[in-house]
Amino acid sequence: MEITVNDWLQAADHEVELRRWRDQSGERTKHVVVEHSFTGISPEMVFWYLTNFDHASYLMWHPAHIGLQWENKVAGPGAIHIAWEKVLGKLAAYRIRLDTPDASPIPPKETSIAVMLNIIDTEGDTLIHILNEVEQAGDQTNITCTFVFPEAAPDEFVEAHRRHNVEEVPGMVNKAVPYLVQKTFGYLIEPEKLAGYGLIVPA
Repeated sequence: MEITVNDWLQAADHEVELRRWRDQSGERTKHVVVEHSFTGISPEMVFWYLTNFDHASYLMWHPAHIGLQWENKVAGPGAIHIAWEKVLGKLAAYRIRLDTPDASPIPPKETSIAVMLNIIDTEGDTLIHILNEVEQAGDQTNITCTFVFPEAAPDEFVEAHRRHNVEEVPGMVNKAVPYLVQKTFGYLIEPEKLAGYGLIVPA
């Protein structure tokens, strides 16, 4: 993807705002929870995808997604990617790090596969926590996404992320995951076998 000077300026302004809200809030936060339920996909497939997703499949999540760059592509905690997307009409470059679930300010359920994604600043300090919990419930896979924002973040900003999540997760599950599995293996591999493959797609 091509990044213009104007793109970088918009992204930098976005991070400045997030830093200001974080500093104004101190330790005070507010959070929003979004629940999703799907059939035809397993928690293992979702977890594998979130380790391996690429630029092409990231664009399938949502029309507001502009591009994806991997800064550190590893299988597990410490992986960092930069997600370019439109937020309230402005371009953001979210630097997102995969952390261990114990980094979550909200303890994950013991029955779920927890994926802790933190939006971080250029120094590596957290701006927004995103806890994704994936669990099997009969023939359904439930995904619970919990966003933890600085308390000073405007309600309009928080609502934009809630609405975006409502729209993007079905795109990830129904379009991006099957696409990347088939692109990688040539067929829809059995979910229980995916855990043995780890990191497949190069950065």
